[in-house]
Amino acid sequence: MSFAALQDRALARMIDEMRNLLTQGELQSSALSGLEGLGSKGLWSERGGAIVATPVVVALGDRLPTAAEALPAVFSLLPDVRGAWLRVVRARLAEIGERKDVAALADAVNFAGTLATELVKVNGSSLSPTPFSELERAVLPAAAHEASAFPVLLRALAATATMPIGAPPLSLPDIAFDDPSTAWRPGRLLRLSTLTDSVPAHAVLSGALDGRGGGDSMLWALHHPWAFLLAQMAFTKEAWEAERVSGGIALELEPTHVPLFQSPPRIEVVVTLQSGEEIRCGSLGELVQRTLAHLGVTILGHRATARTLDDHLGLVIDAVQRRDVWRFNHGSGGRHAAYSIHPSFSDACYRALGSRAFYRLGSPVTAAIRRAAETWARERIARGSAPSSEEAA
Repeated sequence: MSFAALQDRALARMIDEMRNLLTQGELQSSALSGLEGLGSKGLWSERGGAIVATPVVVALGDRLPTAAEALPAVFSLLPDVRGAWLRVVRARLAEIGERKDVAALADAVNFAGTLATELVKVNGSSLSPTPFSELERAVLPAAAHEASAFPVLLRALAATATMPIGAPPLSLPDIAFDDPSTAWRPGRLLRLSTLTDSVPAHAVLSGALDGRGGGDSMLWALHHPWAFLLAQMAFTKEAWEAERVSGGIALELEPTHVPLFQSPPRIEVVVTLQSGEEIRCGSLGELVQRTLAHLGVTILGHRATARTLDDHLGLVIDAVQRRDVWRFNHGSGGRHAAYSIHPSFSDACYRALGSRAFYRLGSPVTAAIRRAAETWARERIARGSAPSSEEAA
């Protein structure tokens, strides 16, 4: 499909679909599938009539200062659009040089990085309007040839200068709610937690915490990926303690956060190694981040940090307590206030459905949680239990 031949209505639909793909991770039917020049970039995979974003999209967005700039960055990969925008950028750099603004020119060239190789090869330069004014008005601060568009244009082109070519997306199985092994696979995307997903999730992991699964806590946890992940953490904690050897994990609250236990701003992760050393590692958000990295699962969010996850986890912690998946213990006799698995949910984990999902099919998630915790604790010991740069900030 030639992008230049698109009519205004088709272009508007394509822009909306691209924006939805970047924020939701999947589209059930799409005008993007035949778009020339993007299919080979590994940005998405096609599943029947649907398009599913890949971690390449998230990585691209993370190279940019705001999530909104991922939209012009993706469209800059279209050959015709890229050629026109490169000519504008080259002309704008020449203009800066003619003004003898050495500092601005040096900053722009340094920021361009590997894009400089492309700019050298561009045939000509121009500050005239391009044939893509409708697209530019929708995704840039102004038309590409206008000075106010230059910073975003330069960032978009620089971010996509080293995009892989012909990288085939990983083939992922359909998600089955009662089989966690289908969900937690390398290449899978996970939406940030929210009360209700505005767009149903079929091939990406939903962020919703709504009522699917009815009143049964086990079914509810299996239907909601964030609930399952925190349930699996509590299950891992209990199973680790049951081994009757040194080592384990605790999910504690600082005394000032105890009144907020239903939806705390932060949970502290304390890991005990087999040597008996007890290491206060950091926040639950960072443990989640590390666990997902071991699983190869990517958060569908712009520059999602451990602090971002801590901010979103309050919803999940509240939900798993209301559904009797987690229980809060206020602490007594020298014990810290902490969370554990709810006794009724623990019992359910050893019945037919729970045992199959949590003990057998969910074992890769259990292993990732434990491996992430132990590795994290050893890293803390190696650097003298110094706080991470994010915690220090």
